Amino acid sequence: MQIPRKTLKRIINLIVVLFVAIVGFIKVKHPFSYLIGVPVASWVVYLLCNAMCTDILFGETSGCSEKSIYKEN
Repeated sequence: MQIPRKTLKRIINLIVVLFVAIVGFIKVKHPFSYLIGVPVASWVVYLLCNAMCTDILFGETSGCSEKSIYKEN
């Protein structure tokens, strides 16, 4: 059984973002952090994780360059 790349990317993103959100909600002490801090941190982690999965792990380009620097020709 082989998992498609798109599905694998979604699973990795979900696991990483949930981990960051859970740790964020456990560690914060101020109510403002619950409303702004944790969602913003989770969003940034999602963007970085998505870029990492796309370029480093799978060797795909995300539209910002013509070819991946990690992909063999």
